[in-house]
Amino acid sequence: MARSSVLGGILIALLVVAAWVFTYPTDTRLGAGITARSLASRPCIVRPSFAARSTVGATEAEPAVRKPIRQVFEGRVVSDNLDKSVVVRVERFVKHPKYHKRVRLSKNYIVHDPDNTAETGDRVKISSIAPVSKRKAFEVKEITRKAIK
Repeated sequence: MARSSVLGGILIALLVVAAWVFTYPTDTRLGAGITARSLASRPCIVRPSFAARSTVGATEAEPAVRKPIRQVFEGRVVSDNLDKSVVVRVERFVKHPKYHKRVRLSKNYIVHDPDNTAETGDRVKISSIAPVSKRKAFEVKEITRKAIK
């Protein structure tokens, strides 16, 4: 029983290798000093099945352009001690998986504030941008409510 399963596995492996070899385009470059080993190791030669998949959804006239997805959060400014930056705490509620109670989770974001307009206690909307520094990838879009002093 074990011998037939081993032989079946070897047969399947040989069929896979044969199918892989025959999908390469046949051309005369092998006679021009390029060996089969160097031809197979080149990343620029793509099997036809993968090349067909890579162009799905894009036309020749207009390539597919990925539009960046902007995350928008609303939170409270907890610190404005940094220059051109504020720390914003964003709170969200999640349902506890076992007890089904709503649990408050919060996360602090370091947010770019180029005009230093936001102050501690303000409610602000923040939006994701290209990273400005190591930990700063959001900016203040608008101040929705000023803090009462």
